[in-house]
Amino acid sequence: MGKLFIFDMGEVLILNVKNLQAIAGRFGFEYKPFRAFYGIYDKDLMEGKMDGMDFLRIMGEKYNVKVDDNLFIKDFHPLPNYFIMEMIDKLRAKGHRCVLGSNTFAPHMEVVRNMDDKPLDHLDHLYLSYEMGIAKPDVEFFKYILREEKVGPEDAVFVDDRIDNINAASSLSINSFLYDNHRREENKEFFEAYLR
Repeated sequence: MGKLFIFDMGEVLILNVKNLQAIAGRFGFEYKPFRAFYGIYDKDLMEGKMDGMDFLRIMGEKYNVKVDDNLFIKDFHPLPNYFIMEMIDKLRAKGHRCVLGSNTFAPHMEVVRNMDDKPLDHLDHLYLSYEMGIAKPDVEFFKYILREEKVGPEDAVFVDDRIDNINAASSLSINSFLYDNHRREENKEFFEAYLR
């Protein structure tokens, strides 16, 4: 029986997800304080409790700037990660099920769904935090996916670029891999173990 692979989206399935940096650059905000300000609202955005335009309105009031466009769409320019797309195709060909497990929200998904190379089409199913109402690193995020997929943690593999998310999944005994796009050989070795 194949494994259930749960892939993160940002900096795993897609690269160049520097949306906040782009927004900060547009208005000349200092990035670190702006990132901290965004962090106040991040969980509500990712869990679908707040709309992206609501945050941009609050941002406009705080920083005294005019925001007419949805900058979570306009200033978001992700690139496909062809290596991961290829690995997903190979894993599925070997009988593994591959799903997305991502902290994300509607504007970013609109952009990703419209990408020319269609990275989402390589997956069997999408688990999106804003639809689930739960965001990583909450362990309930992983429990939700395991329940939906009807698999135990021992039959799941999680791939993410953030150590807090890896630690949460690992706490449930899900085999977890900290992905770094620059560690090409290590990444290849990890996936090849499931392709034999």
